[in-house]
Amino acid sequence: MKKRSFLIIPALFLLAFLNGCASGMRGYYSSLETKLNEGDYEGAAKFVDKSKGKYGKNILLYYLDSGVTNHLAQKYKESTKSFEAAKSKFNEYYQKSIAAGAASMVFNDSTMPYYGENFERIHINVYEALNYIAQSEKDEAAVEARQANTVFNIFAAEKNYKNFYNDDGFIRYFMGLVYENAGYLNDAHVSYYLALKAYENGLSGVTPPDDLINDAYTLASIMEMPDRAAEIKEKFPQAKKVFMPSNRGELIIVDYNGMIPEKVDNVIDIVFSEAWLYVANAQVDTDEKEEFDKAKSVAVSIFAKDYIKIVFPKYERIPNMVKSFSVSFEGGSVRAYEAQNLAEIAEKCLKDNIGKIFAKTVARAAVKYAIGRSVSKAVDDNTENKAWGILTQAGFNVFNSLTADADKRGWRTLPENILMSRIYLPAGENDITVNYLGAYGEILASETFTVNIKNGKKTFKVLRSAM
Repeated sequence: MKKRSFLIIPALFLLAFLNGCASGMRGYYSSLETKLNEGDYEGAAKFVDKSKGKYGKNILLYYLDSGVTNHLAQKYKESTKSFEAAKSKFNEYYQKSIAAGAASMVFNDSTMPYYGENFERIHINVYEALNYIAQSEKDEAAVEARQANTVFNIFAAEKNYKNFYNDDGFIRYFMGLVYENAGYLNDAHVSYYLALKAYENGLSGVTPPDDLINDAYTLASIMEMPDRAAEIKEKFPQAKKVFMPSNRGELIIVDYNGMIPEKVDNVIDIVFSEAWLYVANAQVDTDEKEEFDKAKSVAVSIFAKDYIKIVFPKYERIPNMVKSFSVSFEGGSVRAYEAQNLAEIAEKCLKDNIGKIFAKTVARAAVKYAIGRSVSKAVDDNTENKAWGILTQAGFNVFNSLTADADKRGWRTLPENILMSRIYLPAGENDITVNYLGAYGEILASETFTVNIKNGKKTFKVLRSAM
């Protein structure tokens, strides 16, 4: 019996090591973010491709990151292939998510495959629609718009229509542009109208852009829907009919700005030991805090017989100086507006779900603690030397401390927010300058592009900004 007791401790540390290996992606994403911020999109796409093995069971995240980086590198076919694989994984995981919890009651949630969030799923359709538009495949882009509508219907049907995220103003607005670009005016109007409602009831706090209001009002008038037009005008008095000027086309700029917030550990230590007072009151520098917190938990777990560590996720914003952009062109300039705030959506979705996460985390900690007490008592009862029981309990405490990590996974290559600008330009080649702006409107950086505008048509230009 003594020999078996002695083997418990190294076995627990081995399990803790294996558990920790699953969550070691922070350095990887730091390197990927650097490549993206430097504008090395082709290098970022290659970096993701050669790192597929790092994702392990989180293959969904690989497909999402591959889709984004290839999209930015203008490798649209490769991007679409990855996003289609991501859609398949989302569909495969849809029914599995309910039964996923049992195995994660002893180990942390990161030991399970990543199933994805609703707001992540719907953004696949945005990227794919832009991929098709870039290849002049307007009808295929419209298919993505219809798929997005189907996905929203599925979201709405979940939880008896009480799903926290079940609609999105930006998605509806963007898909309206996609429909209109393909000539499906009725679908475009419906999408614009739903966008107005979704912005009003949305999670991001973004108000409906004037461009959207004008689009909805104009199409209602064109399609001889006077009641709908009057409804829009009453709610948005600034609404006006806007038509494309002759010999001009429309440039639509979509800017993926910043990086979506990163999930980090939010730690609560529950312990009944006077030794805790000395550790808890220790002061450390900010740069050392993460390492100290880990060391602190291990130290407490050794000295405290009754010790429970609870870890659940919280979002931490990633600094980005770019707050907006302006576009200068011959004859004028316009400033962009925020069309989507993914940081707000992600944070509110997590907040809505945190009660379930917290309850599950506490239950998991209690199960681990109960197992440790049971095993240490059995050791006590079967050995003459009571030190073995104490050592066994300490081993379980350390194991619990090392394996108590929050599930910090997510689609890390999504932007913090999406900025948009729409401009009517003369048909033909036009030189434009994009000025990226800081919090006080100061110019942080500039880029000049030549865009080819088609008469009476929409042209989409994708940007990415971070600084």
